[in-house]
Amino acid sequence: MVLKRGMILAATAAVLLTGCEKKPGGQVVAVVNGEEISQQELNAELNGQQIPPGADRQKVMAELLQRVVDRKLLVQKAKEEGLDKTPAYLDQVRRTEDNLLVNMLAGKAAKAIALPDVGAVNQFVSANPSLFTGRKRYQLDQLAFPIPADKSVLQKLAPAHTLDAVAAVLSANNVQFQRGNATLDTGSIPPELAQRIASLPAGEPFVVPANGQLVASVVRSTEDAPTPQQQVTPAATEFLRQQSLRASMSKQLDAARKQAKIEYQPGFSPPKDAAGGAAPVGGAAKAG
Repeated sequence: MVLKRGMILAATAAVLLTGCEKKPGGQVVAVVNGEEISQQELNAELNGQQIPPGADRQKVMAELLQRVVDRKLLVQKAKEEGLDKTPAYLDQVRRTEDNLLVNMLAGKAAKAIALPDVGAVNQFVSANPSLFTGRKRYQLDQLAFPIPADKSVLQKLAPAHTLDAVAAVLSANNVQFQRGNATLDTGSIPPELAQRIASLPAGEPFVVPANGQLVASVVRSTEDAPTPQQQVTPAATEFLRQQSLRASMSKQLDAARKQAKIEYQPGFSPPKDAAGGAAPVGGAAKAG
């Protein structure tokens, strides 16, 4: 009797285990080693994909699903090797989550920002020609170099009225630099910066901070690139909207700073003054 009861329990357990096995169906479009892939996850994969007109949508979805399946397999392999427990992985996850939450906070703030009225848009367009009718495209020759620890090097750049003169000063002070060229569209920079660049004498270098270093540039050629008339109003409206959003986020950040308790290890405190703008190198003006 005991034996038969044991056999019944074992059979019941087997049935229960079989019933718990995950199977595709409903909102589950695939199962990879017991890990479900939902229709929602597949739809998220579709976001940003351009489906050609007339394409077989079901075939496209099947191809996207296979991409997700392959990714799941590689993720599972990475977890088998313990990569999801490493400090490098955890740091990246934390940074990704931080950026996601900041973006969501900005998205929430954006919903509360009213669109500017027609008068404000027209006034903005008139006051900022470098973004619209007076928009220009510059071809630049450049020197990129790290911010010198010795601030007197920047003062020595004051008499440099050519890019070669800038290079000579940097070389004389053992500051490594890299030469290059770039295109600068005034539609993508603050109007104040565009105005300062336009006011420089021909061939006069100017310095701007970029990605933790300094870049000295000289305008090699200039091309008029006015914004098409039909794009002016939408572009100006979006610019003002983004301006309001930045102000809103800055206000929230300032409030958070005032309420926060922040302690820094010696040597890691942020600098009191941050570099910014475009500074001419030559003449009376100094970089930095």
